Amino acid sequence: MHAKLLFGLLGCVSAQEGAQVLTEALKEAPAPTPPSVGKYMPVLEEYSFRTPIDEINEFTGMRMLEHWDAGGAAVIQRSFVRLTAEKQGQKGWITNRHLFDLQEWSLEMELRASGHSPYLYGDGLAIWLVDAYDHIEGPVFGREDYWRGLGIFFDTFQNIDQQHHHRHPFIYAMINDGTQHYVPDAEKKQDASKQALPGAAENSGCSYDFRYHEARHDVSVLNHTRVHVFLKDSVLKMRVQQTHRGGEGEWYDCFEMRDVVMPIKQGYFSISSATGDLVDNHDIIHFTVRSLEKVDDPIADYEHWMTAEKQQLQLKVEEHDLRPAEGLQRDYTRVLRAQAAAIKSLNADMDQLKQMLEFEMASVVAGLSVARKSIDQKDEDLREVNKKLKDSESMQDKLRESNLDVESLKKEVLQVKNSSGGWGWPFIILFLMLVALAGVGYNRYRKIMKSHLP
Repeated sequence: MHAKLLFGLLGCVSAQEGAQVLTEALKEAPAPTPPSVGKYMPVLEEYSFRTPIDEINEFTGMRMLEHWDAGGAAVIQRSFVRLTAEKQGQKGWITNRHLFDLQEWSLEMELRASGHSPYLYGDGLAIWLVDAYDHIEGPVFGREDYWRGLGIFFDTFQNIDQQHHHRHPFIYAMINDGTQHYVPDAEKKQDASKQALPGAAENSGCSYDFRYHEARHDVSVLNHTRVHVFLKDSVLKMRVQQTHRGGEGEWYDCFEMRDVVMPIKQGYFSISSATGDLVDNHDIIHFTVRSLEKVDDPIADYEHWMTAEKQQLQLKVEEHDLRPAEGLQRDYTRVLRAQAAAIKSLNADMDQLKQMLEFEMASVVAGLSVARKSIDQKDEDLREVNKKLKDSESMQDKLRESNLDVESLKKEVLQVKNSSGGWGWPFIILFLMLVALAGVGYNRYRKIMKSHLP
């Protein structure tokens, strides 16, 4: 192709013909191809989701996940799924609609747990593979207790009233046959066979700070925690990794449970989250599931798959680069490549800005909801107080009228006393009884009004 270009340019009789030959040669320049990578298992799309999420529900007009149902406080954004926001007493969840029956599998998820408080936050989130499709809200990270299947928990809340054998945040896995009661970090003496205690199984958890403090200047919406979990040859293993713009940290081996026996042969994937008195944002960026059947090394399989994913992303960016044939333009090459690099940087900045704005808007909506609820409650309280004050003023008017009646009666009694001689004392006694009765009634009214006023 380069020879064709050279001879075409030498044989040109005009600048216009030369430009035409150059244009044709550039069109024939091959697109960049990624280097070869090892074999890997593909993503099972029916059990997975990735961003951006552009699917829109035609009835509600809201974003939706093609193979998932969302409920509770969960809100689907374009760049993430927010299970719970920084709001007290929330429970949010998403559940996959398809029955999963593979016995050996690999799971990769990116999450973001973050908030404005540097010290007080909670409660956390969980990944489920359980026999029940229906999600019933409960005390275990937004799901009911006595589950049957696997639960992987990302616990950020440390109960100061209980003794711990680990540092929070704490990540751990628990398998339940449906008979065990979840007891978070408790030191209660009870039958171990009926108690699901975090970290009770050998090598089933780790302390890992996967939560981000949003007020830090070195934290952005691109700070995620990547989770890789796989079940292979009765071994359940998890690795975690911190990511940031333009890079990622080292993998950290969290736990490796051996001789794992799942109580179910098939089930449904689900993710849930909860907040209590303490709050945090719990977001899921993506969730992918792949088969490990006929795979000897799950970690090598994951690395090959991740390398291919990164190459696909890189190819999209490298569309701005010049092709080799364009190098014949000499001095223009440096300028055009600099422009291509600027376009890459601009695209990355715009993508971060879009995610940041979406993230902040989701937080603003949650904050406005809390403020509105508080204002509505205070407005209702003020109306109730105003009503009681009006009732009190009306009662005081009636009491004043009663006092006037008593004074009038008193005068009449005195007149009767002066004019009736011996009959005066019975009227005086009757008058005193009426006055005493009126005083008792007035005191009773004062006590009732004090007890009802806020």
